[in-house]
Amino acid sequence: MEIKFFHVNSKLFKDLSFVIPKGQIVGIYGDNGDKLLRLISLDSDSKGVIYFDGKRKLRRNYYLFRNDISLIERKFINLFNIDNVYEYFILYIRYKKIIVDNVDKKIKGSLRIVGLSEDVLERRISTLTFSELKLLQFALVFISNPKVILLDEPFRGLDLDNRKKIIRIINRLQEKFLKTIVIYSSNPNYLYQYTSYLIVLYQNKVLLEGKTIDLFFERDEFSLYKIKRPDIVDFILLVKDKKNINLPRRYDVRDLIKDIYWNVR
Repeated sequence: MEIKFFHVNSKLFKDLSFVIPKGQIVGIYGDNGDKLLRLISLDSDSKGVIYFDGKRKLRRNYYLFRNDISLIERKFINLFNIDNVYEYFILYIRYKKIIVDNVDKKIKGSLRIVGLSEDVLERRISTLTFSELKLLQFALVFISNPKVILLDEPFRGLDLDNRKKIIRIINRLQEKFLKTIVIYSSNPNYLYQYTSYLIVLYQNKVLLEGKTIDLFFERDEFSLYKIKRPDIVDFILLVKDKKNINLPRRYDVRDLIKDIYWNVR
């Protein structure tokens, strides 16, 4: 699902215009990016023109679009004050008014996608680790099968192995299930590695938007407004500036080390 915002205003943002391209992994970078996620999710009041796949959002059809978007919060929020995982799934399905032919099959399928064992259904939510809670959040979202999934700092607090697991899930959602994924992160290194399109906020306005790799390498606004670039981009640009050596644009530092080796021989 493609989402277009034209001259949208809210309590925090003024005159926002930007695009969430369909079927891409989109990054949001800058102050109050988490608030922009909530604006996209339609959880906060706004005025302006918003299109979902070419259809304009109006008061009478608002509920249709909201069902197509799910926000995975930074931390798990227990909406029902229920501690049993299975019971939580059941209440979540009722709360979202999701029509499911075989509830147990649907729940177990969502767990399988994220790599959680069915045994987790017998556990208490309070006993789950931080990484298990993050995977549970993804499993719950799969129950409603939204077209757009919004992620608020999905990598924060995770070790490398669990971060890789989340990345595999995100890539699978985008590549196999053609979901549109929007990630807010305060870490430009993650956005550089994992997103293809980027929206950069500055003072609650859209400063830049476009292909992630092009923006980080080609736009001077990062230096002008003292917005941090990814570490690997900073290094490549520094080498170009100080040594007049044009290293290839790389995502992996190991590939960059090989480039440096061949350039200094």
